[in-house]
Amino acid sequence: GSQVALRAMAGLDNETDYLPGDDLGDLDEPVIVHPFVHTVRSRFGFTVEEESRLRYLVVGSATLSLFGASIIIYSAVRFKELSRRFFAIRLIFFLSVTDLLASVFNILGAFVDVHTVLITETSRLCYVQALGVLYFNLASIMWTSCFAFTLYRDVVPSYRRFALRAYEVYFHALCWPLPGVLSIACWRLKLLGDAGSWCAIRSSHAREYLLAFYLPLVLAFGFNLGTYVLVWWGSRERRVTRTTSLYLLAFVFVWTPSLTKAIKVYFFDNHAGFIFAAAEAICMPLQGALNAAVYGWSLPSIRDFYKSLFLGYESLDRRRGSRPPSRPPR
Repeated sequence: GSQVALRAMAGLDNETDYLPGDDLGDLDEPVIVHPFVHTVRSRFGFTVEEESRLRYLVVGSATLSLFGASIIIYSAVRFKELSRRFFAIRLIFFLSVTDLLASVFNILGAFVDVHTVLITETSRLCYVQALGVLYFNLASIMWTSCFAFTLYRDVVPSYRRFALRAYEVYFHALCWPLPGVLSIACWRLKLLGDAGSWCAIRSSHAREYLLAFYLPLVLAFGFNLGTYVLVWWGSRERRVTRTTSLYLLAFVFVWTPSLTKAIKVYFFDNHAGFIFAAAEAICMPLQGALNAAVYGWSLPSIRDFYKSLFLGYESLDRRRGSRPPSRPPR
């Protein structure tokens, strides 16, 4: 069973080529033994070693995001007055929760046996990673769009700004259940499995992948990019608001390689190539790390907190009265 699968994936001739461990019997003639670890290629055209490298790139970026998202969550919990005064901080907090959990599931890829995934069948751990990555990436995408909507309503003068906090219940009703419905549907339809650099929706279900993940991503990508441009040009006198909009630019940076690779694979070439896959593996898990950088850059009081945390400067509590925090969108 497994040897037949190995032979087929390695492109070996059943009569003349052999794998390590084959029973050669009493053959008198010389045989050719193939080191399948180096010759077997996945459905994406990568060797086992290449897929392992891709997964470790994902783990490296996910570790940075895990650290960055943890800092945002810690600072938001410690300085609750910021969340009470500024609604945008609450949205960034929920976005960071999704980024942190997405990072955890991305890191699980380091423990998935690539040989098992490529050669025999999808492991249980691969299913767990696929479900978690799909759900929390979709939730992160939607929370970023909710943040973009809030930023737009706060800046564009043609709209009357009223209590934006009233939208929060609608944001929760959208950003938690909808990714769950899509993720569970993919699981129940048995669409989950090896997706190259991580486990998600299998490449053999390209149409379902486009509908369940890339369609929401494309819609959010266009909306967030358009909002970033409008905010940037509509808030020239509000430096902090323009700086806060960098969250949307980080979103564009994170997902551009993934969209580029998907367009190349689904519309032009079935094989994306290692460079495109590596770019996606590095950028896609970086959302939490980039958000942490923008979070510290946009608020001087948070920069003080970063200095206290990393450089041992006096705590923010002692400096709280020295200057008021800059105003992000309410």
